[in-house]
Amino acid sequence: MVREVLEKLELWELKDRRLSELSGGQLQRVFLARVLVQNPDLILLDEPTNHLDLKHQLELLEYLSAWAKENNRAVVAVLHDLNLARRFAGTAILLNRGFILSSGNCDSVLSGEILRAAYGIDIKQFMLDSLEKWRMDS
Repeated sequence: MVREVLEKLELWELKDRRLSELSGGQLQRVFLARVLVQNPDLILLDEPTNHLDLKHQLELLEYLSAWAKENNRAVVAVLHDLNLARRFAGTAILLNRGFILSSGNCDSVLSGEILRAAYGIDIKQFMLDSLEKWRMDS
């Protein structure tokens, strides 16, 4: 099981290295691997994608999502990246100054009106404008 988890998190080749020799992203994946081999019913994560490049962020969240579904387990994660939250979360809680502003289905919680109330800007329009810049570069 340890080997399987280390391989899926792209850590097998690093198994003999000291923790002090690993990058922040590698350490993040090592700590997650340590949790996963314990096969818990629930995993609580605070910014699990911190220090990871985009490729590893996606791989990590895809792996956690598949793990939760395959094992009928739950993963609760704090994410500040709204794109990642929208892509991977089924249920969301949006906090504003320590209070719950909205909770429920991720699509409804991360709606334009609710995000505007939380952040004071039109997040949806910002995202659409950013996407348009990517399209123009193509």
